[in-house]
Amino acid sequence: MNPKIKITIQFIFSHLLAYLLVSIPYFQLVMKGYYEGDSAVFPLFLVTSVDGAAWTRAMTWLLPALIFQALLMVSFIHIIWDWFQTQSFSKQMFVLVWMRTVIGGLAAISPAVGSLEGMVFMISEITFSIHLYVLFEIFLQSLVQAGIFLWFVRRASEQK
Repeated sequence: MNPKIKITIQFIFSHLLAYLLVSIPYFQLVMKGYYEGDSAVFPLFLVTSVDGAAWTRAMTWLLPALIFQALLMVSFIHIIWDWFQTQSFSKQMFVLVWMRTVIGGLAAISPAVGSLEGMVFMISEITFSIHLYVLFEIFLQSLVQAGIFLWFVRRASEQK
């Protein structure tokens, strides 16, 4: 198999698996009250399960959006791949976590929850602590994804 295709598949798989392993439990344990119930703040500006038709549409597009998100990120990995392979495990982890947490989260251009612009432009009901909760979720996803992806990469290099 073409190495770039293999890396892409591994990256997409690690991205999807990290989403499942982190976001579903994190939602149940930490974020659910911000989406549902009397004190929910996210329905003020996000589609939630309260709006059935919109939620169904969002869930229909979630998997394709996550795959496209992974393709965008792995395109950067392809650009730096030769350099990336020569780095230590810790530096590879740092690059992957930094890429997703800092560039994809904190430094995102849109005013989203967990981003710097979001902290400036979001409605006051989205407190600083909510931004930190979301950013921490992104960080956890980054760690899990990086760990899974690097496990695939290391396993492939050991088989050569």
